[in-house]
Amino acid sequence: MRESMKYDTNVYQLRESVLKRMIQIIQQQRYIQDNSIVFYGDSIIEYYDVEHVFKDLGPVYNCGIGGITSDMLLHFVDEGVIKYRPREVFILIGTNDLGNTIMASPRDIALNVKEMVEIIHYNLPECQIHLLSPIPCIEKLHGYQSMHQGLRSNDILQMIMKEYKRMIPYEYVHFINVYDSLFENGQLNANYFIDGLHINEDGYQVLTEVILKAIKEK
Repeated sequence: MRESMKYDTNVYQLRESVLKRMIQIIQQQRYIQDNSIVFYGDSIIEYYDVEHVFKDLGPVYNCGIGGITSDMLLHFVDEGVIKYRPREVFILIGTNDLGNTIMASPRDIALNVKEMVEIIHYNLPECQIHLLSPIPCIEKLHGYQSMHQGLRSNDILQMIMKEYKRMIPYEYVHFINVYDSLFENGQLNANYFIDGLHINEDGYQVLTEVILKAIKEK
């Protein structure tokens, strides 16, 4: 049945897994502590054990949603960030916009994220916003040429961070480049990946080191 269903390709489809995860994030609000940190984004965040690896920084909440795009993350920002009233939020999004139903440009993604951070700052002016770059992908597995759909490529993923810096020049936004950390000697390290799109424990360890270093140096 599902395989034969037709979708409006101009409209992002909310899948069952996304809706279930959104409900989990809303239900989690019952137990939030003050002075917390929120990680908000797509599957790279959802599968990241942030509650454990960043536990020394204070209460940490994972509000990642696998499969989500920047426009839907924008629409969910009230439940996914603002109601948690965190002192800091880390945002990572972008790759699904290039490979899902809707094919957004880096500028479109940056516009969504710009509005998102403005909403967060307006409601939580003391909240420090950390904007992470999307991570790269193994193009022969998940690039647009191999998938025959979407716009995903490492060149375009890099452009997202460039658009962030151009369009979101706010002093309350701290940019963290995690993209470059998964390369060694100019080559993407495939040993950090599970399937060419999602990273494994070693990949997350690299991200953790970059994030902690960026926080310390800020």
